[in-house]
This record gives sequence, structure tokens and C-alpha cells, in this order.
Amino acid sequence: MKKLIAIACIAIPLTSFAKEHSHSHGAHVHGVAQIDVAIEGKTLLITLESPADNLLGFEHAPKSDAEKAKLKAVTEQLKQATALFAPDAAAQCKAAAPVVNMPSFKKGEHSDIDAEYSFDCTSVPSSIALPLWKNFPNFKKLTANIASDKGQKQVMLKLGQSLNLK
Repeated sequence: MKKLIAIACIAIPLTSFAKEHSHSHGAHVHGVAQIDVAIEGKTLLITLESPADNLLGFEHAPKSDAEKAKLKAVTEQLKQATALFAPDAAAQCKAAAPVVNMPSFKKGEHSDIDAEYSFDCTSVPSSIALPLWKNFPNFKKLTANIASDKGQKQVMLKLGQSLNLK
């Protein structure tokens, strides 16, 4: 499945994406994140790449007790797939345990958070609601790269929008 996403994302025209992001790891504009969505059969795979600031409110190693608590709370939130992504109810999707990669907070480097979410569905979802807008208000815009048997596309989502997969 990861290979499908990688191939799909390379094939999607990323002209506007490349203009916005010069960081070699991917997206690193505060308020902006990227999701890659792959649908293969009845499996839905979503990867999220975001600057740590969008989720934590900071990009450095946590210093205060409040920052340490925020890191722990966000890590737990990211482990709750439906707190971020909600495929339409008709698809009857069940989330598997996600893979969440928190930053290492190396001095002088941007800190990013990456996570991968997998859903097994009884049918292909037609849309995905994005509770992440509400749960992480620092998100202002998402670039969504979508790959399915219907083809590939890239859409830019603004605050509060859902992802239409049709």
C-alpha cells in the first residue's frame, strides 16, 4: 500500500506544492499540511505530514511541564484515527492501529509529525469528514493527494472542508 501512495504522489502534478515547499522532507509551512489518500479495493490508507507547530504549537523539544503534557496529549490524539479522519458512515470503515512518528526535535531543524492510518471498509467511502480541523485549530489548509482505481488528483482543502472522494 505504501508503494501505491508513493507512486501516486509522484505522478500527481505537484507544481503548486513545489512552489510552496522547499523543505526536502515535504510540507513545512505552518498552518499547512499534506495528506495522501490511497484507496485499493476496500482499504483506505491515509498518511498525514505536518509541521509539529500545527499540532503542538511549537517545534522545539518540550521544555516546560505544559509543553511536555501537550506532546503527550497530541501523541495520544494522533493514535485515535477517527479523531482526525471520519470516512462516511455508509462505508462502515474500521480503523487499524495507526503508525505515528513524533519529531526528534533536533536543534536548528524543522520538526515534522508523520502518521499513517489504515481503514478496512465494507464499501469504498465517497467522502471523509475531517475532525482534525476542530481538534487542531492551527491547520488552515491541507493539500490532499488522492489515488484510487478512478485515477489520481490533488485538491486543496481550506479550514472546515471535507474530502470528497468521488
